[in-house]
Amino acid sequence: MQKTGLYWLGNDLRQHDNLCLAQASKSVEYLLIVFCIEPKWLGMGRYQQPHMTQHRRKFLAQSLQQLKQQLSYEGQQLLIFAGDPLIVLPKLIAQYEVSQIFRSRHPAFDEQQQWRLLRASVNQASPTNPQVPSTEAIKWHELDNLSLINHHDMQLLTGLGHLNGKDNNAPNGFIPSFSKFRRIIETAIKKQRLILDSPVNISAPLPKPVALSPSNYAQLAEIWVDDIEQALEITKLDCLNNSSNPPKHTGARQSINDESFDRNIISSNDSEAGFFGGERSANEHLNHYFSDQRAHQYKAVRNSLGGWENSTKFSAWLANGCLSARQVIDALHTFEQKHERSDSSYWIFFELLWREYFFWYAFYHQQALFRFSGIDRRRPLSSFYPERFKSWTDGTTPYPLVNACMKQLNLTGYISNRGRQIVASCLVNELNVDWRYGAAYFEAQLIDYDVAINWGNWQYLAGVGADPRSSGHGGRHFDLKKQQQRFDPKGSYIRQWLGPEASIEHSHLAIDHIDPTGWPIR
Repeated sequence: MQKTGLYWLGNDLRQHDNLCLAQASKSVEYLLIVFCIEPKWLGMGRYQQPHMTQHRRKFLAQSLQQLKQQLSYEGQQLLIFAGDPLIVLPKLIAQYEVSQIFRSRHPAFDEQQQWRLLRASVNQASPTNPQVPSTEAIKWHELDNLSLINHHDMQLLTGLGHLNGKDNNAPNGFIPSFSKFRRIIETAIKKQRLILDSPVNISAPLPKPVALSPSNYAQLAEIWVDDIEQALEITKLDCLNNSSNPPKHTGARQSINDESFDRNIISSNDSEAGFFGGERSANEHLNHYFSDQRAHQYKAVRNSLGGWENSTKFSAWLANGCLSARQVIDALHTFEQKHERSDSSYWIFFELLWREYFFWYAFYHQQALFRFSGIDRRRPLSSFYPERFKSWTDGTTPYPLVNACMKQLNLTGYISNRGRQIVASCLVNELNVDWRYGAAYFEAQLIDYDVAINWGNWQYLAGVGADPRSSGHGGRHFDLKKQQQRFDPKGSYIRQWLGPEASIEHSHLAIDHIDPTGWPIR
């Protein structure tokens, strides 16, 4: 009997350095490679925010399109369905007698729960349907495709036997701070107790595709996706890159033609127009970044509010899995061998360690990642004020720098790391709004949304997360005037996004125009 596998894609939209494809190539003769566009993505998500706005959907569509094309070159087929994976996948498993299932290990509770429910669903169906192998017969492969450090090594390094949320009442808990995590990892690397994996090379041919089309499987015909953008309900946004090809890295400033925006405000160098989803685009950008000396300047410019060249811009491709952290580190090491290591080039590795910390932080804490009181159940002194939150999302607060950052976010789906810290601090401290609403808004808007990084950082800033300095003293509070004096002293960033006539002075208008009962404040 032929061995048929199913690879359930998620945030791992790449062919190279893909542990799931590598394992499948050694394990099965035929392989279904499946991606499900979930109905909930097109609706409302947490805290009355859209689950995924147009910016995120566009980047996802581009990533899927490139992967579909790449797999076709290898004689494989990317199967895309618009439906709940807990409905779609069991049907495929039954129809094609799938004996091995592959998925990347995901850190967050919702995705972990989906995996558990899928296994339970297949197990429940097995006794009544002889076509479906039992879960004992099916081999379930959950591979470390999204993290830099594998699950086994992380268990050894942390001393936690159950690093999966089930053991989150352990006496010592997860590593309480990034600083301690960094020391553990770097010491282990130095003493060779930890060797970071290199990108995997898939030498064997990919397994053959299963002949599948709407015509030969009527059950899935209605949810079969040919037009990815149509399935994701993508409308034309001229502030997005709507061409079929990624932009060339010329450094030239391009105008954006859209009458609904002031075209003088937006520069494609500072918008996400330079981002184009997909593995091919990711590798082009990775090679371009390390082709000169930018890595030796990274630490000095990384806090800039704007400028395409002022950060690595790897985040969107990492978040969607078009690029792996292993690939970035491999390229970084190659650069350092050629141009020597510097404190600045090391800082790229440092930032990847932050990413890794939040991955395992989310994996360990599970539902606590979304809890108002955070991982230590410290309730912040904040609430939800609809008018304040709307002024923040619209960029109409009394703070020009915050407004400029929110304008960039709303128009492009991207803002700098420094910008994110500034607007988050404003929402939590100046506006006293529940941090979860800000995290949910970022989830909807950011093209580089990563559940662990986003919610972990918001907890950190709100004082309910991994920051030891905030324990019992509230979160990180940025002085907005000092931030503006330091990072936009001439107001060029503010005027770029709010217009040339925009004031750079803080407004003296009251934060609220209505009181909590809904009566106007006069």
